[in-house]
Amino acid sequence: MRDFLTIRTVEIVVCLLLLGLSVRVMMEGVRLGAGWSERGPQSGLFPFALALIMALGLVTVLVAAWRERATRPFFEAPEEWIDLLKVGVPAGLAIALTPTLGLYISSGLYVFAFMAGYGRFSWLQALFGGLLVPAGLYLLLRYGFNIAMPMSPWYRQGILPF
Repeated sequence: MRDFLTIRTVEIVVCLLLLGLSVRVMMEGVRLGAGWSERGPQSGLFPFALALIMALGLVTVLVAAWRERATRPFFEAPEEWIDLLKVGVPAGLAIALTPTLGLYISSGLYVFAFMAGYGRFSWLQALFGGLLVPAGLYLLLRYGFNIAMPMSPWYRQGILPF
């Protein structure tokens, strides 16, 4: 297993997965209309263009990884798995809680827990980070870009503004 899980292998697998995603986004852009109409760009042009740029970059990385002959292991020490879990498990929990708690509350809890637990910030600093980051996201997305994100159940009950 250790010889199979090399940086080269991981780069190739991740590139192929992301390349499949970019092809899917390009197909959706074409379905929506990836051209120019008399009123300006069609709705699929921007996603198509971004996915195309992403695909070109991924092909470049894929070719470089394919040509790579050095086979360094992806994790050189067993402790690196623990570090990955320390980052991955809280991120997975935040993603899993988003449909239930909404984006802003789950991201606030994530930032707070990550700053206090992994970053070893003081509880007060972590509390400020857990409050300020989602507040900034809310103001930017809701009022800056006018994008509605998943809200908490307390928003639907009229208790919280998010």
